Amino acid sequence: MELTAYFMENTLLYSFFFILAPFFLLLITYKYYNTKKNLPPGPPQLPIIGNLHQMGKKPHVSTAIFAKKYGPLISLRLGSQQLVVASSSQAAMEILKTQDRHLSGRIMPDSFQVFPKYDGLVWAPDCNEHWKILRALSRVEIFSAKAIEAQSNLRNEKLAQMLDFLNITEGKVVKIEEVVFTTLFNTMSNILFSKDFLDLNGDNTNAHWLKKALQKTLENSMIPNVGDFFPIVRGLDLQGLRKDTLKQLNDVSSFTGILIKERRDQRASLKVIKDVVVTEEKDFLDHLLDKNFTDIQINVLVQKRVGEYQKASVMSGLNGNGDDHVFKMDDDFQIYYCV
Repeated sequence: MELTAYFMENTLLYSFFFILAPFFLLLITYKYYNTKKNLPPGPPQLPIIGNLHQMGKKPHVSTAIFAKKYGPLISLRLGSQQLVVASSSQAAMEILKTQDRHLSGRIMPDSFQVFPKYDGLVWAPDCNEHWKILRALSRVEIFSAKAIEAQSNLRNEKLAQMLDFLNITEGKVVKIEEVVFTTLFNTMSNILFSKDFLDLNGDNTNAHWLKKALQKTLENSMIPNVGDFFPIVRGLDLQGLRKDTLKQLNDVSSFTGILIKERRDQRASLKVIKDVVVTEEKDFLDHLLDKNFTDIQINVLVQKRVGEYQKASVMSGLNGNGDDHVFKMDDDFQIYYCV
């Protein structure tokens, strides 16, 4: 009888605990998120999700609307992540002047956590020595005035190829988005590898799956990810984005790995021959090999560089709304919608 009473008493105690636990959790959450913090003003926040429901499909438009109401410096909370937005040049200059070191790092999307953290440039977590080497290489060999001037012939060549392709397809339906993307992408691939990765005609099977893999990697980085807003569940990879990104990484690495091996073999054969003067200009891959980068580091760096380039293309409007626009070219290359 006493044993039965003991179990009944404890059952009631456990039931009482489980009933009150959610209320305590809500109370703690409310207290935490309503505690006065040294943050700029911003719109009211909901428990757990914060301002996620207010961002919409165009976050930059939403933040601009908030800035009109709350000022040039506002704070938002996306899940458990705090976000401070500077929407005026004065506010941005003040932040960069006082917090430049902290803001020089980048938050890497959870789907890109499959990449080694030390191999990034735009998404580097901090400004370490490796980051400085990459920045110097990019600045001197790709983006310096001398490098850009040296690349002018390459740009003219790729532009001429695009115009030739449009001349050949006169009167036919073409996808302008893909033509421009392929032209710009091949310009970048020639700077990196001295080789076209994609084909304007779309006949190359390898180029087709390579483009799909790169685009899928970009899409994974831009899909709203639960792990980005709630880091506590990152390890679960609930949406499978990290797993899919790793698959795309391996697919592209199998392609670029062949190019890297060919270049290593070529460089090794040149070293065997004595008194040979090499007059060919070095590309970005040559400079990485000169710095003793490993194949894995080069593969990851190239894919990040391509990803950064693709994302810049999206932001500049090349893939802006994701619509599959189709155009028809007439004799004067005037553009008409066919859909």
